[in-house]
Amino acid sequence: MLDNVESMRKLDKFHVIDAIESFPEQCEEAIEMARQNSKNIKLKKPKSVAVCGMGGSGIAGDILAGLFPDRDIRVFKDYVLPNYVGKDYLVFIVSYSGNTEETISMFQQALKRRCKIIAISSGGEIERMAVENRIRHIKIPEGLPPRFAFAYLFFPLIVILAKLKFINKQNLDRIVKHLKETRDEITTSIPTKNNPAKRIALKLFGSVPIIQGFGKYSAVAYRAKSQFNENSKLPAFHEIYPEMNHNSILGWEHAESLTKSFGVVVLRDEHESEKIRKRIEFTKKVLKKSARCVVEIWSTYPLDISRVLSTMYVLDFVSVYLGLLRGEDPGENSLLTQLKNILKK
Repeated sequence: MLDNVESMRKLDKFHVIDAIESFPEQCEEAIEMARQNSKNIKLKKPKSVAVCGMGGSGIAGDILAGLFPDRDIRVFKDYVLPNYVGKDYLVFIVSYSGNTEETISMFQQALKRRCKIIAISSGGEIERMAVENRIRHIKIPEGLPPRFAFAYLFFPLIVILAKLKFINKQNLDRIVKHLKETRDEITTSIPTKNNPAKRIALKLFGSVPIIQGFGKYSAVAYRAKSQFNENSKLPAFHEIYPEMNHNSILGWEHAESLTKSFGVVVLRDEHESEKIRKRIEFTKKVLKKSARCVVEIWSTYPLDISRVLSTMYVLDFVSVYLGLLRGEDPGENSLLTQLKNILKK
């Protein structure tokens, strides 16, 4: 299956493969779009930043917060915006569709508190509210599965916050170059024997994925869990070092009849601390005795954002390949649509 591109595309009725393969170009477009939209922003440097969004939109905030742990960046995924979020905050309202009810609710609360607000969506109620209230709105392209619109949801945050000097200026062109290099190694046309993402998918086939991360990779592990849910149509879980060493590691030692169902993916970094490295190496020895498989993903790019996004990109491909191996259309999401329809009624 994975070496037959025609068969993969035939199963991929929602064109997820096209969306994932064009990710670096989406990043380029999103960066330019954000640069144009941020030219006339005259806000002062904020003390704190809030990112309000659900699902794939909220993940953009999670990744941002993980990359800049020394900045006060908070991510909210709920109907309620905490009371402490007020005029000192720059609030990003992020919803790919523009119609996410939880995000709309937080938008309404931010308006009442007169927060500084920037909205990002492909249209919908979010755009209407932004125009009505004279809030800056960044309109992004529509037609993508929300989880594959990450570039358009993430890079406006980076560009705007760098312009406001809330974060340091980033070498965005070099980041895109690194993502293109990553794609060249794992895209559908590269055969399995030379394709790390396809080989990982084969190792995970028949297992329940557990993704383990730490620090800036904590949000990547969570996103990967969600991607395995949505693209592979599998239950999946994520765990974070060092917290998991205080609890869940004990669940692996005496339950082999159960743990053989799990395939573990460990996210690594050449700059990981010595203590994290020792924890991971110890945990790997335990996992290899009881899990179905243990796979590591390393990133060695010189830039933090490149390492994080390239790791995320590999896992996106893995989740799609695993879904196709299982005979699943990675873009199908009728169950989510059913729930939304029930809530509307």
